[in-house]
Amino acid sequence: MLTPLQIKKLSHFFNILDFDKNGSIEADDFEAIGENLAIIRDIDLDTPEYEVVMAMTNGIWDKLVPYVENGQGTEQQWLKFMTVLLDPKNLETYKQYLNNFVTTIFKMFDINDDGYISQTEYIDLFIGMRIEVRFAPKAFRNLDTNQDGRLSKEEMIRSVDQFMRSDNPNAAGNWLFGGWEESKI
Repeated sequence: MLTPLQIKKLSHFFNILDFDKNGSIEADDFEAIGENLAIIRDIDLDTPEYEVVMAMTNGIWDKLVPYVENGQGTEQQWLKFMTVLLDPKNLETYKQYLNNFVTTIFKMFDINDDGYISQTEYIDLFIGMRIEVRFAPKAFRNLDTNQDGRLSKEEMIRSVDQFMRSDNPNAAGNWLFGGWEESKI
């Protein structure tokens, strides 16, 4: 069962994934996110790199398909998917999802391939996903728990986990996707 705080944060994430803002998430949203991310990374169409980006975003959609009807996922269906994913009985599946999610973020945004996400690279994530960029510096500061000016995979795993599972309104990971407090449910 999701808590009210989890519902608020996960609804915020749903609104980010609803790229065309039509109230549902569908394959076209994930394709648009992939295209946007390819533009941010300066990846040309019809290249192997472009196909990798599109496969990553389409892969996210493929995991949601069993939970949607008629190719369109409502917010309630998204929350049902997240409820199943976050159920303690599914801990191993969740850990795999968490690891895959963070690995995808690093593949997409660790542009210099140094094993860290810089603030500039993190801002690119916000731009690529059309998240209000004004929240990026505050989000980055919150996620950079050791204050070394970069996000390690361990910091990202902890942050994503806090975003998904924490019921603490002050958890640093709540800022993963920016201004979740202002999100409307």
